[in-house]
Amino acid sequence: MTRAPLACRPPRIALTGATGYVGGAFLRHLSGMASPWPVTALVRQPPPRRLPFVTYVPGEIPGRLPVGFPPPGTDVLIHLANENRSRDQDVLHAVNVAGTRALLGAAPASLKGVLLGSSMSVYGRGAQIKVAETAPVRPSTALGRARLGAEREVAASMRRRGGTAYLLRPRFITGRDDTSFLPGIGRLRRLPLRVPADRTRFSVIDVDDYGSVIAQLARRVLERAACGTPVRTAVNVAYRRPVALRDLFDLLAASPGPGPVPVRWLPAAPVRALSSVLPGQGASRLAERLDLVTRSHWADVGLLEGEIGTALTAKSPEAVVRSYRAYEPEQENS
Repeated sequence: MTRAPLACRPPRIALTGATGYVGGAFLRHLSGMASPWPVTALVRQPPPRRLPFVTYVPGEIPGRLPVGFPPPGTDVLIHLANENRSRDQDVLHAVNVAGTRALLGAAPASLKGVLLGSSMSVYGRGAQIKVAETAPVRPSTALGRARLGAEREVAASMRRRGGTAYLLRPRFITGRDDTSFLPGIGRLRRLPLRVPADRTRFSVIDVDDYGSVIAQLARRVLERAACGTPVRTAVNVAYRRPVALRDLFDLLAASPGPGPVPVRWLPAAPVRALSSVLPGQGASRLAERLDLVTRSHWADVGLLEGEIGTALTAKSPEAVVRSYRAYEPEQENS
């Protein structure tokens, strides 16, 4: 009996974060395949509706990492589980850095590559215009520093093993059930802040397209292993063209809102500066949020296109966001 060539057979996946926003999108992508890839997923508890191609393993990073995960024979580890709500740097380090290190230390010899869910936050604060993966990393928050620490753990581990590391850096992840980015833009639209909305641009990616990117890069891990060309690199994840804040304001204006848009009498820059020096976590959070939504955060995706092609990245971000509005009447009538 002959074995299928490495680049031709389905990758055997170990997955963390399977029940999260991005992990769920990745599994939806696999569900749409004629023959879904086999996945072993680390979960706090198995979901009520289990997918037939997924083996669920109870556990948690870092405290309850079970023996045998990732399992023998794993080709690709897709690590999407992380702590992103705490502001305690010790907690963030324990989960995102030490937890990642423990996970990699338990990986079998069969492992050929790791995909890590990171973020453009590692580039730090300030406007980012077509930022490339080679730009300096200067994370300004405890979460950003923990994400960079996890990236370095993955890159170092794959360098020692001779495997591939894709350190995935999206900025804003959207979707029909987005509870963060688009609602935040809607709130900004109603604030009396003056923002150069026609010049402020954002890199975005739909969550289901992000799931497709992850699947395509997992396949690339096997292709690179077969050719003996592993890489360890950050990868910006977004559509090629950014979306202007002005266009998002216009798109969101179509939805009913509480009253008219207020007069924009307060410049955003002084509010950012003031909130960054005021004491208290509330002011600090406001400074971070204003930095995100009143300055450009726009990534170059040439490296991603070199790995998976241009079909997905060429999508119009405005058309993607507009499609969410088209979906709403179906939800109301269901």
